[in-house]
Amino acid sequence: MTNQNFVIAIPTYRRSKIIIEKTLKLLKHYNIPNDQIIIFIKDQMEMNDYQDIVANYNMVLTGASGIMETRNTLQAFFWYETTYTNVLYMDDDIDSLYNMDKPLENFKEFVEFAFRETKNLGLNLWGVSALHNPFYMSKKITTTLKYICGAVYGEIFDREKYPIFADINHFEDHQKSMDCFIRDGGVVKFNWIGIKTKYFGEGGINESLGGIDYRHIEMDNNSIFLAEKYPGMCKVIHKKWGTDLRLNYHYKKH
Repeated sequence: MTNQNFVIAIPTYRRSKIIIEKTLKLLKHYNIPNDQIIIFIKDQMEMNDYQDIVANYNMVLTGASGIMETRNTLQAFFWYETTYTNVLYMDDDIDSLYNMDKPLENFKEFVEFAFRETKNLGLNLWGVSALHNPFYMSKKITTTLKYICGAVYGEIFDREKYPIFADINHFEDHQKSMDCFIRDGGVVKFNWIGIKTKYFGEGGINESLGGIDYRHIEMDNNSIFLAEKYPGMCKVIHKKWGTDLRLNYHYKKH
């Protein structure tokens, strides 16, 4: 691993072609060196599908099934088995990143800025808009309780604190947003940066849960679970595509 200010972690499941065509292609466009990237896959059998990229990237076998186990395995890996401080997590199917209504040009500079600002604020988790629609974006940095989307987010590993693990699959990133807010007193969101990706795409979470219908069941059950576990911090809402959670950005840490 080169001496970089951050390392990029990409968990992937049954998306060997997609990761090449999307996230890895995007990072190559931004001139990110291969040895700054770690790709996490389930097992040796899965590794066989990734032969086209195995020789070019750092690959780690997780043995994990599902998004919850994968997130927790990566958290434990970086917390206990490495000395990395700044980790940028990216899904394997990211098409592009946007600065308001234009493609983001200075990816490396932005990520380094995001980690630096988060550290200066004394916080540990940062994220960007889950969408790339300027109507929902603004040129503001916020530290209130906002949703830090799991598709692209950064984490500063302060090992004087305790690590945060998920206990659900779908909405695990909502849970992490709330748990980090409780632990740290805030989460950082750079509201002018957005993500272009296909949510609910083939492979990935859908595949690990047995298909979209089973994922909708998880969404229903987990949304109720989180609303009960974190009273006042989130509420269940219903959208055309299914059950969702809305975090309460007015929430204050007691």
